Amino acid sequence: MRLHPLLALLALASSCGDKETTDDSPAQDSAEDSAAAVDADGDGVPSDLDCDDDDASVAPGLTETCDGRDQDCDGAVDEDAADATSWLSDLDGDGYGAGAVVVVSCEAPSGGVALSGDCDDQNPEAYPGAPEECEVAADLNCDGSIGGDDADADGVVACEDCDDTNAQAFPGNVERADDGVDGDCDGLEGGEDRDGDGLNEVEEAQAGTDPLAADTDADGLSDGDERGEHGTDPLTADSDGDGADDGAEVSGNTDPTDATDKPYIGGWEIDACRGSITPSGTTVGKIAPSFSLTDQHGDKVKLHDFCGKVVLLDFGTFW
Repeated sequence: MRLHPLLALLALASSCGDKETTDDSPAQDSAEDSAAAVDADGDGVPSDLDCDDDDASVAPGLTETCDGRDQDCDGAVDEDAADATSWLSDLDGDGYGAGAVVVVSCEAPSGGVALSGDCDDQNPEAYPGAPEECEVAADLNCDGSIGGDDADADGVVACEDCDDTNAQAFPGNVERADDGVDGDCDGLEGGEDRDGDGLNEVEEAQAGTDPLAADTDADGLSDGDERGEHGTDPLTADSDGDGADDGAEVSGNTDPTDATDKPYIGGWEIDACRGSITPSGTTVGKIAPSFSLTDQHGDKVKLHDFCGKVVLLDFGTFW
C-alpha cells in the first residue's frame, strides 16, 4: 500500500522527534579541556582546582602562614601555620610565661605570652632581667641567686649584678667583642661601639681610650681614625711633638707622625722661617705661604722644605 506523500512526511518528522539528542562532538570536549587548562596566576594549578587563580601564593598543597589568607585552599584561614607562635600562660601578668605551652596559633590567646623563663609566675616583680633588690630575700631577676648573694663569685652581689650566674658579666667589667654576653651590664651584648668612634669596647680598653668619648685627646680626630687611618696616638693631641695638634696637621696636609713636617699656619714659629709665615698671600720680602707639588720623580715636595733658602718659583698660565 502506498502512503500519501503528506502522511509520509509526517511519519518522518515523528521518527526524528523521538531520537535522543546527545552531542559528544570533539568541539565540546576541546572547550572543556581548554577551560580546565586555564592558570591565570601561573602557580601550576588550573583555575577549576585553585581557590584563587589571581594569586600565585594561594593554591592547594601550599604551606599556610600567619597572613589572614587561606593559602592551601582547604577552607580554613591560618590553621596549622608554619610560623605560628607557641603561647605560654602568664598568671602574674609580667609579660613572661612559665610551664607548658597553652596553644600554638597566630593570634595570642587571652593571658598568653611568647616570652618564657619566669621563675615565679605568681610574682609580677619576678621575671628574667627584673631589677633585684638587696633587701628582698627572693630571686627577682631569675638568675638563680637571691639579693645579696654572689653566686658567680665575681665580686658583685646579685642585686647589683646583671647576671649572677656568669662571672664574666658584672658592672665595670671590660666587655669582650662578639661573645654574645653583656659583660659590663650596660644592656648591650658583645663589643659594641658606644661612642661611634670606630673602636669597640675591647679595642678601647686595649688602647686606654674612653669608650664614651669619640675623641679622647680632643685633637680633632676620632680615636678610631687615630688608631687606624693616621697611626697617631689617641691619648696625645700632638703625637709627633712638633707643636701642632694631630687634627690640625691632617687638615693642613702635613704628617702628624713626623716632627719635621710642620704645617704653615699663621702664628706658629717654624724653623728658620719664624714669624714670617702667613696662612695665605704674601708681599715682597716676605716668605710665601707653604704649598706642595709632585716633582719629576713622583715625590711630594713642600715649599717649607726649602725654608731659609732662595727658591725660584716659575709659574705658567695656559688659556
